[in-house]
Amino acid sequence: MKQIATVLILIFSAHLLQAQDRILKGIVNSQEENTGIPGVNVVLKGTSIGTTTDANGAYQLSISTKGGTLVFSSIGFQNKEVVVGNQSKIDVALVTDTKILSEVIVTGYGTQAQKTITGSIASVSGKAIENIPAPSSDQLLQGRAAGVQVSANSGTPGGGMMVRVRGTTSINGSSDPLYVVDGIPIQSGSLSAIGLGGSTTNPIADINPADIASMEILKDASATAIYGARAANGVVLITTKRGANKKAKISFGTYIGTQNLWRKPAVVDGTTFETLINEASVNNGQAAPYANPAGTINTDWREPVFQNGLLRNHDLSITGGTDKIQYLVSVNNFFQEAVIKGSDFKRTSGRVNLDFTPVNKVKVGTSVLFSRNFRNRVRNDDNISGALEGSFFLPPNLPFYQTNGSYTKFGTFESPLAAVEHNDITMSTNRFLANVYAQYDIIPGLSLRSSFSLDYSNIQEDLYDDTFLNNGAAVNGSARSVNTRDDNWVQENVLTFQRSFGNHSINALVGTSVQESVFSRTSATGQQFPSNDFRKIISAAVQTGTSEGSSWGIASVFGRFVYDYKNKYLATVNIRRDGSSRFGVANRWGTFPSVAVGWLLSEESFMKSVSAINVLKLRASYGFTGNQSGITNFQSLGLWGGNLNDLGDVSGSSAYVNLPGTAPVQLANPNLKWETTEQTNVGLDLGLLKNRLKITADYYVKNTRDLLLAVPVPRTSGFNTLVQNYGSVQNSGVELGINADVLRGGADKLDWNVNFNIATNRNRLTKLAAPFTVYNRDIYRYEEGYSMYSFYFHEQTGVNRETGAPIFTDVNGDGKFDANVDRKIVGNANPDFFGGITNTLSYKGFDLMFFFQYSYGNMQLHWNRFFQEHGGTRNTNFMTSQLDRWQKPGDETMIPKMTAENYSGNLRPSRFLEDGSYMRLKNLSIGYSLPATLLSKIKLSSARVYVSGQNVLTFTKYTGLDPELTGTAATNLTQGIEFYTMPQPRVYMAGINVSF
Repeated sequence: MKQIATVLILIFSAHLLQAQDRILKGIVNSQEENTGIPGVNVVLKGTSIGTTTDANGAYQLSISTKGGTLVFSSIGFQNKEVVVGNQSKIDVALVTDTKILSEVIVTGYGTQAQKTITGSIASVSGKAIENIPAPSSDQLLQGRAAGVQVSANSGTPGGGMMVRVRGTTSINGSSDPLYVVDGIPIQSGSLSAIGLGGSTTNPIADINPADIASMEILKDASATAIYGARAANGVVLITTKRGANKKAKISFGTYIGTQNLWRKPAVVDGTTFETLINEASVNNGQAAPYANPAGTINTDWREPVFQNGLLRNHDLSITGGTDKIQYLVSVNNFFQEAVIKGSDFKRTSGRVNLDFTPVNKVKVGTSVLFSRNFRNRVRNDDNISGALEGSFFLPPNLPFYQTNGSYTKFGTFESPLAAVEHNDITMSTNRFLANVYAQYDIIPGLSLRSSFSLDYSNIQEDLYDDTFLNNGAAVNGSARSVNTRDDNWVQENVLTFQRSFGNHSINALVGTSVQESVFSRTSATGQQFPSNDFRKIISAAVQTGTSEGSSWGIASVFGRFVYDYKNKYLATVNIRRDGSSRFGVANRWGTFPSVAVGWLLSEESFMKSVSAINVLKLRASYGFTGNQSGITNFQSLGLWGGNLNDLGDVSGSSAYVNLPGTAPVQLANPNLKWETTEQTNVGLDLGLLKNRLKITADYYVKNTRDLLLAVPVPRTSGFNTLVQNYGSVQNSGVELGINADVLRGGADKLDWNVNFNIATNRNRLTKLAAPFTVYNRDIYRYEEGYSMYSFYFHEQTGVNRETGAPIFTDVNGDGKFDANVDRKIVGNANPDFFGGITNTLSYKGFDLMFFFQYSYGNMQLHWNRFFQEHGGTRNTNFMTSQLDRWQKPGDETMIPKMTAENYSGNLRPSRFLEDGSYMRLKNLSIGYSLPATLLSKIKLSSARVYVSGQNVLTFTKYTGLDPELTGTAATNLTQGIEFYTMPQPRVYMAGINVSF
């Protein structure tokens, strides 16, 4: 220890003895974009004295009074030399080297020039999304990055999104990517305890999209392995805006809009309903129940449920700084009503990003976000007791109210009118996301950064079903209150080295990370209230309560080495070793390496004469990542639980004769470990015609093994299954991205940019213990050789033209159709290809942007039809598709004759599977920016007014409410199904952005 201390003293003493008589400061900007460039090497020529610019392009350097010449160099830019003379501040603008890709891309634990990147990373810049209003940042990824599939779970305000990077890699674990915001790995799963069917919440919605500077999606192993056991599903890096060494700039933006359904539920009216019921009764040999269908009432149950929702947003930010301190302060207020009454989402948030250089070589800073969200929620999504379901189900020949003034009810189904008028379900979330760091530049090119981060969420959910609702009427009022707290803290230390030696350039880092997550939940329920005026559980005659808690931790060491020789030959090596409390004792630690190489052919001498090619880079990568999400916090341990019921089961219900007791609830598996994804990627980056045309292409194969599955075990163990690492799945695909500056007209001429991407992904289960089915009526089947999300149905090939009976495939070939055995996989919900295309045009202050998102080849299950194309067997309302039924010999249709036999509940006809392909005009924006001459007169630096639309047009053969809806119950096992799910709205808005 004494020797180490001595060495450190000598190092610091040597620096103190150097002649450093004055401080030189400045900003290094990009000449084309007038923005700061991070990571620029600033060296006093002929010496070892130097530094690098910070994230805003600022630098500070101590030199002798003799002066000299400063050399500014950065990958992607032409070098520049400046004589110091007597200057104390030197600002320079570097010119882009058009022979290479010049963008600086955020990577795991740092930044890197795109030229030297050997992995597959898609970048969405803040500039590309700044004029696109969106309630949540993950929505901004839709269709803008090849290989990244983003769809809404529903149209619920603040609701969850499904994000898949290169396919689904897990069955029982999450397939969501890891989200890292300003270096903080955040909690991104839904923490809602009152699920209300499949309706999920979206923690990413806590982040104001206006604060985002860029989003990078790390896709292959070379890019993701640095995050180890949590990176198998890809990583999304969100970088927020920061201050700069500039005069304070105040920006304000606001928009207001309205939203509505682009397609209402297609149900029949009262007259048609009674006519169909009569037909079904007669076909079943019964008397027609309705004597005068033409004279019945026509109640539109959709009318009390749907509305035109309000949308508004206000943003205010202040940015600026000096050479010592740079800051960004922003506040946001957002409100969105759903297209279903009683549902809305409110967000109020504030952010402070601060960077401070107190002394030379030392920098400290913080990123702090506080967000408060409030949701009014309705029962919806995968819920037959919801308001949306009622608007479908209730017969249109029933009135809104009974003669005594009470709500009309139909069996166990809720009156949709009562569901929206007496809805009392709320959720409030307080979220605190903070990071503090300190960085010390030890010597030029060598720095140490330490940080501490906290992600804290506190969620309060309250529900009260009054006596006007079915649940409340049965128990004289029913309430539930749940408080959830989730704390995540991370401490990291990263030592970074960056240096060039002649033709050799090295960028390396090593680091440590420790993270702990603590979860707790307390809930209470109450029944039997004095009246609906008493809604707190303390007023209930019957009260119950419960609490739970859990935690996990992970410790890691990691490193990366990037090597560049002559700006031609590139190599990257990553490695991370994670030790997780979730892993079994026999597999406590996992190692996740990757290696990648790249070759910049455009820098070879034999390519110099090919003037049309500015960039030509080949790259390849191979490596391993993990997924620990499928392991619950104590999954590897043998567990005992209390509260046995009278049957001896640990159910969490009444104890055995009111006495305490325990019993085994989980077998131990000390060999339990993470799911491992092995990925190979080859890619091409091409820049043509002075980089007016940029092309990126990738081919990948992802093999995920050791899937966490419930494997059958001998009954003598006392259990049916044990979670084990058994199973594998493969994803493979091709990605193509094209960015073209069709016209580069400049300030007073027409500019036109087109960004296009397309991707394919083939998913296939390669190993399972045994086939299994999932979800209601076992409509999905998981089997080796087939993809995930495969539909398991009776294949209907038509309707008998003479009898009107459905025709099904005899799967086992025994000459007869048996509904119990003749089912087969008839398709899946995975698209053949998907992507997006964005057109951006500008001319003399006017701008136009239109963005199409598309998906092709995926099947979508219109599960609503199963319940409402029922042939008269249920007495609930009919979908209008019932009108295409068989009625007489010779009719050709897929809808059978209306009889109970043809619509048996045991049948799963494949006719409910539809082509879910679609192309949607996702965003359309038209704006005008005021000219500089007018701005100077009104003392503004910029001003833009615009009108915008979302989900403006949809082209699809799908007959449901929304082809984009991804799944029911928001589970990893179901996708491509619509089951009484709130659709996404069509939105029209107008707004203004000003700054001064």
